[in-house]
Amino acid sequence: MIEALRTYIATCTYLDQYTAVNVEYLIDKVVAYSLNEGVGYNPIITTDILGNETKEFLFTFDSKFHWNEEIQNNIDNSKFYENFRKWLEVNSKQNVFPILDTGSTAIKIEALTNGYIFSTQTDEAIYRIQCRLEYSKEYEDE
Repeated sequence: MIEALRTYIATCTYLDQYTAVNVEYLIDKVVAYSLNEGVGYNPIITTDILGNETKEFLFTFDSKFHWNEEIQNNIDNSKFYENFRKWLEVNSKQNVFPILDTGSTAIKIEALTNGYIFSTQTDEAIYRIQCRLEYSKEYEDE
């Protein structure tokens, strides 16, 4: 799942085209991106009588950007996450989803929060947005 989401998010036109989307690792440079699996949730939303499931995959998308007293810089950082959120919304409405494993079909992808500052250092900040992919999973007889 995380690999499919990483490939999908890397297509976002708002990302710096020369910066890779890492998984569970935010490199020590500005600009950087990381996709991280959420914790502490039950991925199964519903199960039908045949054993087919509606599931969710919670994740965060983090970035490291320049952060300072310049108002425009910080507005631009905020605008990035506003655009990222809209990108997810538009894709969800147009059924543009990550390509999932056989037997799984994406239903919806969305941001659950706005982008926010997660942590700061002298001249850089890590921003985070919490997201969710909802998908159906066909029952597999093992």
